[in-house]
Amino acid sequence: MSDRHEWERDAVVWLAGRAIEAAMGGMADGTAAGPPDDPRLARAMGRFAVWRAEAGREADAARFAARVRGAVAASGRSVRRIDQAPELVRPDAPGPLAAMFAAARHRGAAPLAELGVAAGTGRELFDEPCDAWVALPDGLPAARYVALRVVGDSMTPLLHSGDVVLVDLDAAVPPGAIAVARHPDHGSVVKRVLRADGGSLRLVSLNPAYPPLELPPGAGALLGPVVVRWCAHSGADDRPAKPRLAPRP
Repeated sequence: MSDRHEWERDAVVWLAGRAIEAAMGGMADGTAAGPPDDPRLARAMGRFAVWRAEAGREADAARFAARVRGAVAASGRSVRRIDQAPELVRPDAPGPLAAMFAAARHRGAAPLAELGVAAGTGRELFDEPCDAWVALPDGLPAARYVALRVVGDSMTPLLHSGDVVLVDLDAAVPPGAIAVARHPDHGSVVKRVLRADGGSLRLVSLNPAYPPLELPPGAGALLGPVVVRWCAHSGADDRPAKPRLAPRP
């Protein structure tokens, strides 16, 4: 059914329901003065009540989706989004990621960690072997950058599993930013960073199925804010994904 036909059907049902209410002496809130004697009228009233309840649920869902889209847009406003896979650059020789920064920056690139950090659980980064870099997009200030591949769905709808994020290791992380942190129990994760009481940090997933993580003072480190996201699923927009249960820790 097209949107126009669906709208016309809903309009007819609404008008018919109002006419029935008026004929029955119904109230504005849909309650009738008394049960109708005509069974056909009773069936019509029942169907109108079901339709109105469904319309209310659809409106509530639409309002919730709008709030989610607004929150995601606010959370990711400092993240530059590129709807294609990053351009890969091959280093002269593979080596530990920590030793790659200077050479990669000289060639306008950033070392890429393929171990699947972020969006769920992660591992330590800088001792991992690195055999690929990503070309940096134009317009970035001079800094140390590292590119990390996202695994998991804890940051949907902003980040999808398989996306690549670019982290600025020299920039401060303002409250509310999307950043990569090193958590003592979960390794390196990408989350929204909020300040909590007592100087601790709260690492928040955008997918509500995942509970927030607490990062006590001195227990971990913020690697830096996410400044670029490459997404090869162009066409998969930032619509909220259906939440699912988080995996067992």
